[in-house]
Amino acid sequence: MKNLSFLFAVHNHQPVGNFDDVFDRAFEDCYRPFLKIVADYPFFKFALHFSGPLWDRMRIKEKECWALIERMAERGQVELLSGGYYEPILAVIPERDRIGQLRLMNDFLEQNFKRKPRGLWLTERVWEPHLPRTLAGQGIAYTLLDEEHFRMAGVENIHAHYITEDEGWPLHLFPIDKKLRYLIPFRPLEEVKAALEEIEAGGGAAILGDDGEKFGLWPGTKQWVYKEGWLRRFLEFVEREGIRTRTFSEYLDATPPAGRVYLPPASYEEMMEWVLEPREFEAFKALKSAAPAEARRFLRGGFFREFFIKYPEANHLHKRMLLVSSEVEKHPGAEEARRELFKGQCNDPYWHGVFGGLYLPHLRGAAYRHLIEAEKRLPLTRGWDQIDFDLDGRIDLIWRGAAFQLIVKPGWGGSLAECDFLPESRNLTDVLARRKESYHAFEQPASSGEEGASIHKLSRRIPPEAADLLRYDWHPRLSLLDHFLHPDTTLESFQRIDYGEQGNFVNQPYAWAIEGPAAVLSRRGSVWVGEDRVPVSVTKTITPGEGIIRIVYRVENLSGRTISVLFAPESNFALFPFEFEPAGGRAVFMNRLVWEASAPDALWHFPLRTLSQSESGYDIIHQGICLVPLWRLNLNAGDGATREITLKDGHGR
Repeated sequence: MKNLSFLFAVHNHQPVGNFDDVFDRAFEDCYRPFLKIVADYPFFKFALHFSGPLWDRMRIKEKECWALIERMAERGQVELLSGGYYEPILAVIPERDRIGQLRLMNDFLEQNFKRKPRGLWLTERVWEPHLPRTLAGQGIAYTLLDEEHFRMAGVENIHAHYITEDEGWPLHLFPIDKKLRYLIPFRPLEEVKAALEEIEAGGGAAILGDDGEKFGLWPGTKQWVYKEGWLRRFLEFVEREGIRTRTFSEYLDATPPAGRVYLPPASYEEMMEWVLEPREFEAFKALKSAAPAEARRFLRGGFFREFFIKYPEANHLHKRMLLVSSEVEKHPGAEEARRELFKGQCNDPYWHGVFGGLYLPHLRGAAYRHLIEAEKRLPLTRGWDQIDFDLDGRIDLIWRGAAFQLIVKPGWGGSLAECDFLPESRNLTDVLARRKESYHAFEQPASSGEEGASIHKLSRRIPPEAADLLRYDWHPRLSLLDHFLHPDTTLESFQRIDYGEQGNFVNQPYAWAIEGPAAVLSRRGSVWVGEDRVPVSVTKTITPGEGIIRIVYRVENLSGRTISVLFAPESNFALFPFEFEPAGGRAVFMNRLVWEASAPDALWHFPLRTLSQSESGYDIIHQGICLVPLWRLNLNAGDGATREITLKDGHGR
């Protein structure tokens, strides 16, 4: 196959905030053995991308990997790819941050490896048509996108590169061959050879770019790729067949583009399915299976930004990031804050699929920690502010203090959407709701054969103990959600979402006012009492102070009769079981914060756990603790009752 050009790119990434042992295992089982083996074959040219968190780790702890890359770069074997340093989805962060993240990576590669990058690995291949201007403006000549991007634009030949532009800024685009992506390294070399011969016969170039983790870190691949020798056999096969491997820049300089393209917003095929709601996903699958081949280009699935609709928690994090970005922008010299912001833009906790870390508390927590750290490095004004921070057309209230930072949503139940404990840079209310996912409804077929299998084709079976987790919340797990419960409601029925909601307060708008240091939220609603619906008002006054938050509730009976109601304001805290100690009407968080309710009739608490898929199968993940004080209120006509909740910094009690 001496007439075939083979362009090969490997992308490696571990998210900000991932566990140290995951980083260690990734280098031990995947990155280091891959680099050591390919370095033994100097003829094999390829492109290589490491995200910033991995470069940071490599520079300190993985000197052997660093030296191997230096050697291969010096002899022209490897072309290093740029990207957003902390692996953000470039399309969904502000332009100023896109430029900042790219410059950070470009400068890093040029300073350390004496190579100015011309190519870029686009995070999760999330493409939007405005990106060429940003990328070309930072010296980027090309990027790689999935075959699906080009199919949607009507491109039939995916074994060539193309050119696009935005506002006159040109960018070259290489299609990633989906067939090769599923063959390498999962299938025997005979199948790989047949695919490459077919490409050569058509006069095209073989173009592959994919996650490096499939060379040792994905389930089963370490055994297949290294112990059974697939990678060495593959490299020897390439040499034996005379296949010409080239860097993307070499190919770009020698080969004109096959034409001009304008690609629609897209990512890889699986991503555009993961973003769909379960019912939409089933409908999309049916359409795809029934559509003729010529109609497939019109079936695009979803759009990455729809993750911000599908998951309110992802939207909150995204809009929180935008708020911090706007604050950093007001202080051009705040470079430490800017670096923290960039770390908080790491893509993984902003979405969910087989990859993606929205379901992983330690990744969400890391994003919030860095965003909070960025704010702590800025001279922000303390007190209440009024801003539509999440851009839903409704005013939100933000409190900034010395110990706590609060985000209150009057338009959504007068709820507490975020409570940050600043001494530990921790969002205490970062809790993911239980929701139906497409993979809860079916089991995927097991892969056949003993060779490695693509992560998209691995068998995943729901564990029997997870059956009780397939109950879904009807609202996001915010805090200060004001329930009026049926008198027969039990802790178990409330936890199972199998209870009678008697009021209309939980997700409805509250009026609001700022009165000195307090935010006052109120709603005139109604509660079912027996067979009758009676008018009731709820007022909650949130008063933050030095190291304390005080919430005073006033529930008033606006009817002309005596009523008895079960009032239960729900709060959810991102705490692990070992961080939560309940006792009577109070609880201690993290051996430091004290939460207390005034004389509740009962204090319910239970863990919130989700069932999600991952690279290795299904994961049962502890998301937090639901904490609900119950007050049985007997209210005469026109009368009311006052109750209180406090959260204070007890400094170790």
